[in-house]
Amino acid sequence: MRIRWWFFGVLFVLVGCEAEVPATAVPLQAEDSGVLMVEKFAVGSTGDWYTEADEFGMTAVLSERMLIEVSSLNMIQYTTLRERTFSDFVMEVEVTQLAGSLESSFGILFRMQSPDAFYRFDITGNSHYTVERHNTDGTWTRFVEDWPLSYSIKQGYNETNLLRVSAEGQNIAVYANGDLLYEFSDVGYQEGNIALAGGTFGQPGLSVSFDNLVIQRP
Repeated sequence: MRIRWWFFGVLFVLVGCEAEVPATAVPLQAEDSGVLMVEKFAVGSTGDWYTEADEFGMTAVLSERMLIEVSSLNMIQYTTLRERTFSDFVMEVEVTQLAGSLESSFGILFRMQSPDAFYRFDITGNSHYTVERHNTDGTWTRFVEDWPLSYSIKQGYNETNLLRVSAEGQNIAVYANGDLLYEFSDVGYQEGNIALAGGTFGQPGLSVSFDNLVIQRP
């Protein structure tokens, strides 16, 4: 499944920016109580994910990872679970960029009501991130400005970043590698599905993998 957007230009690359000292979160463990879902994309035990492949992109489980490729410009390619709804949860997943522009983005869509209504937490291969809400009229509500830089996000190809989303009521927080990036309150969406996503801007050819997903109660 995918979303087409129109974006002219590329992300700004910030140099020499100062980052705040981040808060730290303890990594989730699959054996913790209150676990709602564990997904290792292992053969014979993978959840019921929507996958597809055509000239625009691909989502597929390969080598015990969820692989997302985006072959077109200005597009989000995503995969979501079939018929699953989460309201309050904490989710972690490992994500690794394999190819494509380091200004491409990848991450988590959550509380997804439909392809037109969801929250988005994305990072880039050059250590930027965004947190925003996609509205049913096709507009975006961005909670952070100008894709801020965070030194908590590892740069480059084949570097694995651990992403976390904590959503409890209207309170939402996002983390990278255990460090708090941003927290906010919003009443737009209170429940919905989750999705793994990759997106391109001015250059196609993104390839990104996801692994070791854990969802549990707050």
